[in-house]
Amino acid sequence: MNKFLPSPRSLRRPKASLYIFIMVFLTACSSTQDDDTIEIHVAAASSMQDALRDLEKEIENDTENIDVVFQFGGSGSLQRQIEQGAPFDIFLSASEADFNALVEANKIKADQSEYLLTNDLALIQPAHTETPISAVEDLQKNNIDTIAIGTSESVPAGAFAKETLENMHVWGELEDKIVQARSVRQVLTYNEENSVDAGFVFVTDAVSSDQVEIVENVDPSLHTDILYSIGIVRDMEHTEEALEVYDYLVSDEAKDVYESYGYGGLEE
Repeated sequence: MNKFLPSPRSLRRPKASLYIFIMVFLTACSSTQDDDTIEIHVAAASSMQDALRDLEKEIENDTENIDVVFQFGGSGSLQRQIEQGAPFDIFLSASEADFNALVEANKIKADQSEYLLTNDLALIQPAHTETPISAVEDLQKNNIDTIAIGTSESVPAGAFAKETLENMHVWGELEDKIVQARSVRQVLTYNEENSVDAGFVFVTDAVSSDQVEIVENVDPSLHTDILYSIGIVRDMEHTEEALEVYDYLVSDEAKDVYESYGYGGLEE
């Protein structure tokens, strides 16, 4: 049985009440804006939050009368929210599968979307751990009790981690040590707090914290390619303004910021 922190039921899947809250919150935000200001809501993978927070003011300065509102979460969870009608204008996904599901569902137009960047998966441990390890294989040691990964159904980093362990034929042996998290950032937090022995996050998350150490960059041949895609959601009210924000997020200026955070695949 997988472990959960802090509350097993709360981490298995987003509660319906959370979804309703997000819908009401986004609608309420839209209704309270000045007449001249238009909110563009961007659903983005949790692993992108540092880079996108850096870009937020630059986007608003570069576009006229647009307020960019980011909602970060697991790409699978955000994909389902968009599928169910959540009023997001743009989707930036860390999962190619979740993104393509919306294209196939006709929620995102293929000609208003593109592959944006890549990332790598890393095994991390708390910086002040009392059970240091040096490779993924060390997770099988008896003194390693807890390994945090994102819920594989909704968190891409968790899905890549599970795929890696399955391809190494150790998932069955390690499954009882797994502590599931709602996002890759929660995995990072568990390790920063020394609440677990190890965890899997993207490299860009790992290097953002001095409270964790990278044990090993995972061999990319052990999992599906990590590809981030971005697209405009169909039939939203402010398509023209969404296109302005989209153009900025895929611009060379934005790609310089992504590269500074360690993302790859940005060559022309």
